[in-house]
Amino acid sequence: MTFRAARSAAGVAALAALVLGAPGCAVDEAEEVAQYRRVLDAGITTTPAPPAAGKRLDLATAMRLANARDEALAAVGEDYVRSLIERRRAVASFLPTIMLSPRAFARDRVRPDDDTRGVDVPATFEMDVSPVTDLAELDRTDLDAERRRALLLAAQDDLLLDVGRTHFAVLLAERRSEVLRSSIALQEARVEDARARTEAGLQPPLDVALAESRAADARGDLVDSERVARNGRTLLSFLTGWRVGDTPLDGTLALTTEPAPAEDLVRDAIRLRPEVLAAITAVPVAEADLRAAYGGYWPSVTIDVEAFLSQDSEPTDLDWAALLEVHIPLFQAGLVEADVREALSRLREAKLLAARAERSVRLDVETAREGYVSVGRRLHELAVRLEASRRALDLADGQWKAGIGTNLERLTAQDDLLAVELDVATAELEKRIRRLELERACGRLHEIAGLRRELRTPPGGEEAQRAASR
Repeated sequence: MTFRAARSAAGVAALAALVLGAPGCAVDEAEEVAQYRRVLDAGITTTPAPPAAGKRLDLATAMRLANARDEALAAVGEDYVRSLIERRRAVASFLPTIMLSPRAFARDRVRPDDDTRGVDVPATFEMDVSPVTDLAELDRTDLDAERRRALLLAAQDDLLLDVGRTHFAVLLAERRSEVLRSSIALQEARVEDARARTEAGLQPPLDVALAESRAADARGDLVDSERVARNGRTLLSFLTGWRVGDTPLDGTLALTTEPAPAEDLVRDAIRLRPEVLAAITAVPVAEADLRAAYGGYWPSVTIDVEAFLSQDSEPTDLDWAALLEVHIPLFQAGLVEADVREALSRLREAKLLAARAERSVRLDVETAREGYVSVGRRLHELAVRLEASRRALDLADGQWKAGIGTNLERLTAQDDLLAVELDVATAELEKRIRRLELERACGRLHEIAGLRRELRTPPGGEEAQRAASR
């Protein structure tokens, strides 16, 4: 076999190998999804499942169901996956492109022994490198992946807080409904008693009308409270991706310790809040983008190598050819300058947003802590008021039965007791909601669902966090 024939056979074999090997480039979509699921599900060893029939739905289970099934959170996870793809693409800029490019030709005959038709099978090796820009882009994509990872965790916190608020809002509405039902039963009994006394001539008809009015008002409040509970359960079903229906909810919240001083909480929040990490990481991302823009002033290099596996065109004894080009920018009509100016503006913007994010943490923590502490103080005062209202109702009822008090005084005392009972029920569950908001502000809400979290601070970010916490 001649050398030319051997090269032709090798070219055909290489082409066949390329075609047969093409299916090996298929994408593993399950692994793509697993990349962000590993971030979201850290700390969970089993697949979240709804409670069995007759069991209560606790807050941790509701949070885990939402974390596993919420489509909006998964969509943010896909954004994180795309950042990892961008990082791989940046790495690929330092790797050559190798292609097999078979081509057929036909031409006029120049000599009697000239081949007018044939096939060339060259393998091409191409590489285009701009060292300054490509290195900066590699740093930028690496940092941006961490920034988007932090944003994914921030979206997870927002979802968990929505679940917690809805969970306790349903419990609050149902607790209000229970208080109202007890009050309605008592008021309807008093309406019947007032009617009997009126028929016996012991009290005027006005007392019956007043009692009926109070009972009707309580029934109207009950209708509103039941509507809020039903809507809350519908929203909870939407958030968890599971039909909650009439499943009883567990209101337990194992957070009995009092919060630390505000300054300690702020220091922890700056370290633990993913939003702060994302804002801090955006600064070196913008710095790398600025270096990439400055890279437009530097030379770039193009390498192009072509090796023939099979060749029918003249000259047939050509085995390979190489081309090296160096591109030195001389005039680009201000395009690079515009890129640099835009990158500088983005860097300044990133620094401003990072500073604001750190100040926002202090606002969130101090506001959430004050809300939690204030509800606790209000509960203490409501307990005193509740006891006083009960005594007032007992006295008004006793005086009315003894004939030395009026029915209006008794109904007024009853209304006051109902209002206090509703305020107590509201405050007890509001305190749990405020505690959830405080945990969210401090960056620890995920711990209630049993999730673990790793926050990776970018180079130089530690100093920014220490400066912000001072």
